[in-house]
Amino acid sequence: MLLRPDLMVSAAHEVDPDMLSLQGIEGVLVDLDDTLLPSNSDRLAQPYRNWLDRLEANGIGVVILSNGERGRVTALSDALGVPALPLVGKPFRFAFRRGLQLLGTQPQATAMIGDQLFTDILGANLSGVHSILVSPLTPGKLPHTRVVRHIERWVLRAQQQRPEGGARGRTFHR
Repeated sequence: MLLRPDLMVSAAHEVDPDMLSLQGIEGVLVDLDDTLLPSNSDRLAQPYRNWLDRLEANGIGVVILSNGERGRVTALSDALGVPALPLVGKPFRFAFRRGLQLLGTQPQATAMIGDQLFTDILGANLSGVHSILVSPLTPGKLPHTRVVRHIERWVLRAQQQRPEGGARGRTFHR
């Protein structure tokens, strides 16, 4: 069940900060590329900016947890005013421990929002962090990402066919 997210939504900005607060979430780790903005862009769409503002208004801390290149991640982090850890090493637990330390939260009070099963969701589940899978904003700019997306779709279809359904449902309720 390490590849089964707790919750699946179409886009990160659909994750309701009020729902997170009610679930005891104090901090959010969020992927950058194809989760917050397309991997081929450096412009954050307004619904995502509004969502980040709503998280802040609810007292929910945010850290960008990205395997992306340092210059790009740092520049976008600075522009957004959100701390970030580039080239972090997802899905390994040490990457998530670094994010938790920066947020100052415990795993059970933290959610990871990302677009990839094999980095974001696997790492969150290995680390005891609540996992939220979003639909990727692009097919991916790297060839290996596009290949992995095909495998992820296969895994998600297989999960949907099991009696327990697609999401783990460990904590989150809509």
